Amino acid sequence: RAPGLSIGYLEQQQGNSFTGTVRQAASEACSDIFRLEEELERISAAMAEAQGGELERISEKYSRMHEEFERRGGYGVNSRILGVLRGIGLTDEYFDRDTSVLSGGEKARLAIARLLLSGHDILLLDEPTNHLDLRAAQWLTDFLCSLKTTVLVVSHDRYLLDRLCGSIAEIYAGRMYSYKGNYTAFREKTQQQRRLQEKQYQEQQQEIKRQQEIIKQFRSFNREKSIRAAESREKALARMELVEAPETVKPMTLRFAPFVHTGSEVLALRNMTAQYPGKQLISPFSLTLLSASRVCIVGDNGCGKTTFLKTLMGQYSPDEGTFIFGENLFKGYFDQVQAGLDLNKTAIEEIWSHYPKMTQTQVRSALAAFLFKGDDVFKKISELSGGERARIALLNLMLGGYNLLLLDEPTNHLDIYMRESLTQALAAYTGTLLLVTHDRYLMQTLGCPIMYLEDGKATFYPSFAALQNRDAGKTQEQQKTEDTAKKQAYGKEQRKRRAEVRARLKKVESEIEELGAHIVELENEINDPEVLRDHLLLRDKCDELDDTRFHQQELYDEWEKLAEEQETFENEGE
Repeated sequence: RAPGLSIGYLEQQQGNSFTGTVRQAASEACSDIFRLEEELERISAAMAEAQGGELERISEKYSRMHEEFERRGGYGVNSRILGVLRGIGLTDEYFDRDTSVLSGGEKARLAIARLLLSGHDILLLDEPTNHLDLRAAQWLTDFLCSLKTTVLVVSHDRYLLDRLCGSIAEIYAGRMYSYKGNYTAFREKTQQQRRLQEKQYQEQQQEIKRQQEIIKQFRSFNREKSIRAAESREKALARMELVEAPETVKPMTLRFAPFVHTGSEVLALRNMTAQYPGKQLISPFSLTLLSASRVCIVGDNGCGKTTFLKTLMGQYSPDEGTFIFGENLFKGYFDQVQAGLDLNKTAIEEIWSHYPKMTQTQVRSALAAFLFKGDDVFKKISELSGGERARIALLNLMLGGYNLLLLDEPTNHLDIYMRESLTQALAAYTGTLLLVTHDRYLMQTLGCPIMYLEDGKATFYPSFAALQNRDAGKTQEQQKTEDTAKKQAYGKEQRKRRAEVRARLKKVESEIEELGAHIVELENEINDPEVLRDHLLLRDKCDELDDTRFHQQELYDEWEKLAEEQETFENEGE
């Protein structure tokens, strides 16, 4: 670790106890910049009273500190704080909210904001996108990619790893391996490497077995020549550089296969709303799902994604509109909090209760395919981790043979290998899929249409790429209207600023003239014989003259900047 290196660490589970408002807690990350600003103000006040060599010394110190203040972005620190808070999802209504009332997810966002504002040389981030919706995750990805800071990130967010990382360190079967390139390059390299190692290992084992058979045969001849030949081959075997057996982490075996095919139309929504009791979240919209189609539902936290799925499952009723399911339909629902699991049952009892016709051997084999082995099958659901519960819920879905899957954030608690297994299984699924997710890599892989929920409205995009570039998909008329509105707003701001500059110029010119007259007056007083004889009065007059000249020079500097700004306005007008 280099001396003086500053390292910032984001824990996966936040234990921070913030104080004050959200704005104040975020501003604490820039406290050294604010202290620098206060010191500059103090030195500036001292300069007004100093003179001679003392003034020169203080001026040099002020200049050095001012350069440091500018280098660290001191003048833009407040706008930077607000920009990071908004980007991470803590928008304006949060700024004056006390941190004690924030949820766990909101506190995690605040911790990320503070870390990004801290200016550390190295950032250590443990699952930074865990509590972020799509918009905030996209903003954070773009922000981290723009930083010149070194970032070491632990993440299951495959899209983040693809965009951000230039190398991947994988902990696999108890060892760490390092690879150049992003996540996609890492996957290709590891798969090739493990296939090659497996091939080399098998070929070498076959060769070793062949040589051992030959040695055995030579020894069976029991002749001096054949025994020497056997010993020679044994020495060659001993010198052979052995290829290590490839260590493997068995992936979760996952395959969704519908038992029954549906008709051509699976689901028809007509002017339907989605509402939480007492609050409408999505205004009326229509949607038709055909057999084997896929749709991803995306939007900010709290926009109504889960409520929409629960409405389709009959847990809520739409305030307006209707929805009708097609014939021969068997729905499978994945609840992101696994509320349907019985916490008092063991893993094997939970599966068996849904599929009583299966034998114990069949249930245990199914659980083994989902990485529950040995005594793990007798663990109570209440004792399982979030990832283990998710695997039980996915196994229930796989065994059900459903032809319509409604999945609410299925990758949330899965590690990266399990996410890969689920992604491949969903890509191969021949039924109809309605999927709520923030997993950008999964959306990208499926390549299906996106239903984006924003401001209470459902907007449809043909793909995840189209959603990312939705501004580019506006019609020329929409873009023209927006451009006109922006120009009008800009013009209004410019006219206001032009009037402010003109008024300030006039006032500065007047103040410069007044100070000039006062300087002449002071110079005449200093040359008065009576003042020259009174050294105390003379010192006061000289100090006043120095202050007046200093203030006049400040006004001259301001006048030059204002004059340049006014000239720019005039050129733009021409």
